Amino acid sequence: MNLTPLLENGWINAILPELILSLGGILLILFDAFAPKLRSATAPLAVIVFVAACWGELFVVGGNFFGDTYQISAITVIFDCTFLLAAILATLFAKAYLAREGFERGEFYALLMWGTVGMMMMAKGLDLLVIVLGLELLSICIFILVGFHRRIAVSNEASLKYFLMGAFATGFVLYGTALFYGATGSTNLADFSRYFATADASNPLLTIAFILLMSGLGFKLAVAPFHGWAPDVYQGAPSPIGGWLSTAPKAATLIALVRIFSSMTPVIQQASWMKMVAALSILSMIIGNAVAIAQRDLKRMLAYSGIAHVGYMLIALLSLRGESVAAISIYVITYALMNIGAFGVISMLAKNQNDPQTLDDIAGLGFRRPFYGLALTICMFSLSGLPPTAGFIAKFYIFKTAVDSGHMTIAVIGILTSIISVYYYLRVVYFLYMKEADATSHAIDPDFFGTGALLISLIGIFAIGLFPTPLFNAAGAAARALLP
Repeated sequence: MNLTPLLENGWINAILPELILSLGGILLILFDAFAPKLRSATAPLAVIVFVAACWGELFVVGGNFFGDTYQISAITVIFDCTFLLAAILATLFAKAYLAREGFERGEFYALLMWGTVGMMMMAKGLDLLVIVLGLELLSICIFILVGFHRRIAVSNEASLKYFLMGAFATGFVLYGTALFYGATGSTNLADFSRYFATADASNPLLTIAFILLMSGLGFKLAVAPFHGWAPDVYQGAPSPIGGWLSTAPKAATLIALVRIFSSMTPVIQQASWMKMVAALSILSMIIGNAVAIAQRDLKRMLAYSGIAHVGYMLIALLSLRGESVAAISIYVITYALMNIGAFGVISMLAKNQNDPQTLDDIAGLGFRRPFYGLALTICMFSLSGLPPTAGFIAKFYIFKTAVDSGHMTIAVIGILTSIISVYYYLRVVYFLYMKEADATSHAIDPDFFGTGALLISLIGIFAIGLFPTPLFNAAGAAARALLP
């Protein structure tokens, strides 16, 4: 047996961003341990590490590595940059939040870095085992980050719920992987492609394996009916982590599903497995938007809103083409900008984190803090898909992909549920500008880093909304290299 490691030429450059983040997390923990009086500098140092990882993306070498289990391509670079963007925004919002709550630690940012490494592994994995390893690395970091506010009961409860349900969902993923291995004799997606080219679409073992895999990954996406954990976890997690959790891990899971689905062609269509995906999409759009209407807690509203947005993104998965992957790429970037921006404003509310952050807390905020009120308004407009924001462009591209591929019914459902969502998003704007502040309203604690993060979000929302062509062209070219 040849035990020589499969290290192809250029492998260090291929995983340079992952190496920067891994080492950066270790150094931040050591810095915090040996220089506790300089703890306030950990957030700026973390931003530097994330920016260095973005710089490292310029030097990555495309191709397959580690025995064809890890693939670097233009589309993985786009998703890597999305993960890093989400982490930078979360770090900037977390700086003042952690200092105000009294638990700023270097390990917080280290866990963000290692979680980002896990997402990169999921995006680049050409083997189900690599995807599972990335998923577990990410999940462990999320378990800790959600409960990082350990002196608050609601945070501990959220962490325990995510841990228990996450472990259960991982079992589904592993059982599905084991059944696929039993049927195909491999966990490598390249071997899957060769097997599924001539496989029997009526094989019940394959169908069971697909259901188990989708159930486990559906939990990570928080699609209905696997969404039960999301509202409680988002509410209990530190607000910057709620924004990060609602965007970046979902992006990683979606690109992993793109790879898995493409390797199962043509059986995935012949066996009507995509009907399951369509059902999850429709259920998520309806339940997410319907239940969000009844929410007065801002974080729970955004949680149900996120369920609906995943439903929109699943529409693009129904047609495995370059255009659909490009549509997902644009949507996840846009969603990161607008949703983390919304959670960021909520994180600035000077309020006991044991209590819900309700609509009453932001009453009159548009006049008391004009910039932050305007920022939250723009994020709400973009989430609802109103022009000229990036949210309109992202939804338009998703629905166009569905119409072009013949999925007219689900596109109509998506448009109608998106119209319904305008109500609860504009209700936030109503409280910002048309409700007077009272004893239940809370002040905003402005800070330099949080304001900078909001500016990044707003610039990105309008840049994509007004000038979408450069991003369309880049995402389209990268996606067509993955899928024709």
